[in-house]
Amino acid sequence: MNKISLLIIGMILLGGCATGTDAGGLSGEAPAQIIDCAVIRNGMGYLREQYNSEIGLIREAPVTAPNRYWLTNDNALAAYAFAQLGDEDYSQKLLESIHKYGNDANGMIEVIWGKTIFFPPNAANPALIQQIGPAEIWQETHTNTMRFNDWKEYANLGFIGALNSENNGEHKDALKRYAEALHMFDQTGFKDKAYHEFYETYKLALALYAGSKINAPDPQGARILEILLSLQNENGGFFSDYSGVNSPAGDTNTETTALALLALRTIGCVE
Repeated sequence: MNKISLLIIGMILLGGCATGTDAGGLSGEAPAQIIDCAVIRNGMGYLREQYNSEIGLIREAPVTAPNRYWLTNDNALAAYAFAQLGDEDYSQKLLESIHKYGNDANGMIEVIWGKTIFFPPNAANPALIQQIGPAEIWQETHTNTMRFNDWKEYANLGFIGALNSENNGEHKDALKRYAEALHMFDQTGFKDKAYHEFYETYKLALALYAGSKINAPDPQGARILEILLSLQNENGGFFSDYSGVNSPAGDTNTETTALALLALRTIGCVE
C-alpha cells in the first residue's frame, strides 16, 4: 500500500484530527505517530536546511528567493510548525530572531494558532525591515491598506475567515465560510480569483488544516490530500505552485512547506 493510501486511512481512523487545538499560542506537543511520519520528518529537515544561523531565520526559497527572509508569514509559521511537531528548540530559536527584528503577528497569520483578527483583513503590506549583506529581512502586515472586500472570491481568505470565526466561538459561521471556500475546488486545485495558469499549493494545506480545526465535513479531503502529497519535492519542501497531480511548478518555499506540515500534523500522519 502506498504512502498516500496509508495517510488517507490514517486520516479516516483518526476522525480528521490527530490532536486538539492549541489556541493559546506558539506551542504544542506532537503525538508519536506524527514525529515518525516520513513526509513530515523530511519537511522539517527541509526547513532546517533553509535556516541561516547568522541571520537566525529561514529563507523564503532556495532558488527564487535565497536571500529573502520573511518574519511573517514564513518564519512565524515555521516557528509554530516546529512547536507543534515537538521541536521546541528550533521554534524558540526562530521566535527569538523574529522578535528581535519585528513581530510574529501581522493581522492575519495569527489566526492559524487560535487568535482572532478583524475580518475581512486588509491587503498585504510588505516592508523591508533590515538588510544584512545580501540578506533582506521583510515583514508583511495587514494594516493601513485597503480591505479585502472581495474576500469571498479567494479560497485562502475563506479558510482564514472560517478559522477566525471558529476562534471567536462562531462555529456555524465557520462551517458556512469553509463550505463556500471549498466550492472553489475543481478536483485539481482552488481556481479562485488569484488563479492564473497555476494553482497555489498552500491553499490545499489551508483547506485541510482549517477543515480539521473546525471539524467541518469535507467530501474533497482525500483528493486534496492526494494532490498535496504529490507536491513534496525530494528535498522535503513543498512546491509553491502546480498544474496537476505530480505536476509541480515554481520553487519549494518555507510558507507552503510549513502550512503543509501543519495540515498533515492536524489530520494525522502515519507511515
